[in-house]
Amino acid sequence: MRAFQKRTKLGKLSHIPGGSGLPFFGHTYWLATDSHAWLDRKYAKNGPVFRAKTPIHDMVMLLGPEANKLVFKNEGKIFSNFLAWDNTFENLFDNALLERDFADHKKERKVLQQAFKRPAIEGHMQIMNPALKMGIEQWRTGRTIKAMDHVKKLLLNVGAKVFLGIEMGPQADTINQAFIDIVAGCGDPIRRKEIWFSPYAKGIRASKTLCKYIMDNIPERRKVVGLDIFSQLCHMRDDEGKLIKDEIIRDHMIFVLFAAHDTTTSALSAILYALASNLEWQEELREEMSSLNKNGIEFDDIDALQKTGWTFKEALRMYPALSVIPRYALKDFEFNGHLIPANTMVTVSTVFTHYMSEYWTNPHTFDPYRFSPERAEDKQHFFQYIPFGGGAHKCLGLHFADVQVKIFLFHLLKNYKVTKNSKMKKYKYNNVPLTFPTDGLPLRFDRIHR
Repeated sequence: MRAFQKRTKLGKLSHIPGGSGLPFFGHTYWLATDSHAWLDRKYAKNGPVFRAKTPIHDMVMLLGPEANKLVFKNEGKIFSNFLAWDNTFENLFDNALLERDFADHKKERKVLQQAFKRPAIEGHMQIMNPALKMGIEQWRTGRTIKAMDHVKKLLLNVGAKVFLGIEMGPQADTINQAFIDIVAGCGDPIRRKEIWFSPYAKGIRASKTLCKYIMDNIPERRKVVGLDIFSQLCHMRDDEGKLIKDEIIRDHMIFVLFAAHDTTTSALSAILYALASNLEWQEELREEMSSLNKNGIEFDDIDALQKTGWTFKEALRMYPALSVIPRYALKDFEFNGHLIPANTMVTVSTVFTHYMSEYWTNPHTFDPYRFSPERAEDKQHFFQYIPFGGGAHKCLGLHFADVQVKIFLFHLLKNYKVTKNSKMKKYKYNNVPLTFPTDGLPLRFDRIHR
């Protein structure tokens, strides 16, 4: 597939509306810094189909729920995930589940799915409850801190334990740094591995470090049963009853680390800003958690934290981790009166759809009640709310993310009040590579004395 893409001529897009943007950079600046406003302007001028350009791709943007439906349902096998993501993942996250297509994807997703069923998640919760509680208790209180850095570091440490079974210490630090370097490599626009000091070259070296750790430890993990995902994968079997191959375990583990860490950091950063800006709602969540009258939460408590769940959903509506989601067209197709040729990169947008006033009341307002059963604003079109994607490639870890976010907020809000400086009027963020606050999210955490 990679060779096919590199020798195939891209489809001609001159008949599609939209310009080329800045020389070389195209529309990268607007996509990275304010994709929502830029998409609104382009939609008002061109409608739901228009061209966009970055240094790596010429692409066609397809906007709205019907576009999402077309791309995610992928009837007729028009769109490839591999050819959409390989420029980003090559030599860093090779053979990731996100890169697999059709029957191959279905087969490997079925394997990995076992690690996210209820019995597995109950085991993960046994690790997360004490680890998140202890980590939050170590945060400095009574002063403003860069909250995103603290969230990221905590999730990396907890993730090393949940995903790989590694306790905090030098080994976890090495693995966490390798992961950070791999992700940084994904965002390197130069992508020349011979430039040894470049983020891309560092990412490739880090990927080899992580791969080596996983492959070296598989034999030992096959001997014992653990609660972490790595150990669980080492005992999983395919449809023929055979233990899954070492290389498959390696590929799945590296991708799980990528899919889980930064996306949850992005979501929790948005939630913390929203709660610091809406203290009355923060208190409602605190009361909801206190009503459980527990020191930690169990699997059966997850659904009881209903308002907390709406908060998570609203944060992902307003600030989805991925503002756009790419696919690669293998065939010609038509949308909204436009013929898009084969060998074209196409992109749908979460953030555009999540702010469409046709579906959302006062979409720029933080309002978790829009997800309550009484209002159910997210239920008007099956593809209007897509923070986890959709179709065959819908995020496998969405329930794990819901559990992790609720455990984090449970231990945080029961013990701390989150506030921000009154001068902080808006959430400052960029959308590339994921939606992260640009100022580190300065917030204050004060211990609650009961």
